[in-house]
Amino acid sequence: TPWSTLDDYVDLLDFIERESLIDHLDPVQLAIRLLIPPGSLLAGRAETKPFLGPLDPERFTFTWDHPDARVDRLYRDVGAIVERAAHDGEDPLVTFHRIRARAGSATSGSASSPALALPAARRDKGRPPRLTEPWFC
Repeated sequence: TPWSTLDDYVDLLDFIERESLIDHLDPVQLAIRLLIPPGSLLAGRAETKPFLGPLDPERFTFTWDHPDARVDRLYRDVGAIVERAAHDGEDPLVTFHRIRARAGSATSGSASSPALALPAARRDKGRPPRLTEPWFC
């Protein structure tokens, strides 16, 4: 199916950390939702149709709900984490771990996550350069 699961998202986070890619990925990339524009092959698939909503002409994409409502909640929560982090100028390493903790609580079914031991913000200048505007896609 075209739908990713909560476990797929956690696997992605594991891969990013295991391969030391956290500093090479802007956190907003973990908050982007699949766009299904008019003419998309996904819009015509039988397994997609039950979840498609109306076309949002301003965004030029169909609205849609994930078959698993927990994924939609995680999407909204990750978006809020990333938006707040960008506003506060938070270190992307810290933001990544906030996202990881939220994804962990989504997969465990726990309404609240345990206290999160966030890594200290780094002050080194050895990280790859970032765009000045994080809201891109």
